Amino acid sequence: MCQEDEASAYFDCLPDALLLLIFNKLHDLKSLTKCLSVSKRFNALVPLIDTAFISVPPLKHPTSSTATLYVHSALRLLFLKLFLKPLGCFHRIMAPPKSNTRSFDLSCCRRDGVLKIFKEMKSLHLELPGDGGELGSSSASGASFLQWKAGFGTNLKTCIIVGATSFGKRLQKEEEREESMEEEEEETVLNDEELKSRVIWTISCLIAASTRHCLLKQILADNPSIPLLERVVISDSNKQGVLCVGKEELAEMRNSVNTLESIERSPVPELNMKLWYLPVLELPESGYVMKGATLVLIRPVVDGMIENDGGDPLVGDEKPFGEAVREMIKVKKSYFMTMTSF
Repeated sequence: MCQEDEASAYFDCLPDALLLLIFNKLHDLKSLTKCLSVSKRFNALVPLIDTAFISVPPLKHPTSSTATLYVHSALRLLFLKLFLKPLGCFHRIMAPPKSNTRSFDLSCCRRDGVLKIFKEMKSLHLELPGDGGELGSSSASGASFLQWKAGFGTNLKTCIIVGATSFGKRLQKEEEREESMEEEEEETVLNDEELKSRVIWTISCLIAASTRHCLLKQILADNPSIPLLERVVISDSNKQGVLCVGKEELAEMRNSVNTLESIERSPVPELNMKLWYLPVLELPESGYVMKGATLVLIRPVVDGMIENDGGDPLVGDEKPFGEAVREMIKVKKSYFMTMTSF
């Protein structure tokens, strides 16, 4: 007991600045919230952190009692309306119960959530569960690798998408390596079906990005008491997509955002797209090979056509995403497209 008191006394001697540094390194909101209850000193210091990470939990599945209630309701509907409206009744019974449009719980970021106490926060990172409750998936669209990064202000500013039909460790057998070299020498031209699949990848990623953007607008509307926020990142646990918003963009959003009564996807403006394609792309740094490798750079039409700019701040050093972007952008042949708003 004495040893515990002695350790506590040493801990109490630490200056506030050092404790704040520790809390900022901890940065996990769940852990920080628990620290609020440790002592009055912790309760006063924790809200002063400037960096927070929130791992957003998924919504709980309906309980067995809820499921049972639904079954009983369906049976009652069957007996009451089977003879009056058989087709309509059958459709209503077979259809699943209405569910929330999102599969995650963001209550901590709501108006009455714990996030409101962190008034000194400058950086916030949200990680959504799974696919983030968004539309589209790489497997459903024929892509074994599909990642994106998007930058937003009031509207989309830029988006980078990297995809591939096959993604795996670099081939080791010499004969397989020679086969890959032959595939690389093939003409880098997309046929209509391949181009169509790339458009599907692009739309899927843009919908996911605009959904997260709208989610951020709701968070800003619900938390006006965090005026120092300079950077927000919204990613997902599958590491498929990242939305990044900086200081100037957040200020731009605050000036335009109002309290939102419902969550709806932010509209995507008319876009210019530049696409690069390679049948086979080897990534020596990360040790992977991508087949059907595709890079898409997107900006709104008002910004003009996209240039061959390898210095886009969204690229970053993440492997294999960053390496694929740097290699693909060297390809001379590219496709230009325009996509209408949706």
